[in-house]
Amino acid sequence: MGGGDVPKQTFFNLELERRQAIIKAAVEEFAQLPFEQASLTKIVEKCGIAKGSMYQYFEDKRDLYLYVVDLAYEQKRDYVRKAFEKGGDIFSVLEEYYLESYSFARDHPLFHQVANKFWDSKAEALQSELEKGRLSRSHDFAQFLDDAMTQGKVNKALDPEAVFFVYHAVGKELV
Repeated sequence: MGGGDVPKQTFFNLELERRQAIIKAAVEEFAQLPFEQASLTKIVEKCGIAKGSMYQYFEDKRDLYLYVVDLAYEQKRDYVRKAFEKGGDIFSVLEEYYLESYSFARDHPLFHQVANKFWDSKAEALQSELEKGRLSRSHDFAQFLDDAMTQGKVNKALDPEAVFFVYHAVGKELV
């Protein structure tokens, strides 16, 4: 999602165990609370580091948050990629996509909550990232839909934006 919103090199210089503790504490906090209400102070307390140290690893709470969101989506992409690799008609691909999305939510409930809170965020600091994410997601789906229409698997008369809206709404309610 964030692209440039990655930890500073000092984060990667930490021992793996320390990095995992920071990520775990951040995921727990961001899964419980929307970005605006999440507390960097609580995150550093959970992982036992000074708040000033966190700024050596991330520019601010927003960068840490977007890094965690990126991690969540990397995990989810690993699951849902299977649906597209299996192929088949559009309905079987979408069914598999939703099943894999459910599996991801079951196996990684905190990451799932982080991702959902990201999409529902009203935080001004996240609006540009939300728009980038929406464009990326709609572009990926548009490509999938265009391929299905070209292959005659989906009626070409359908409005791709309307189909995306239904796909997104159904997925959000199912998973």
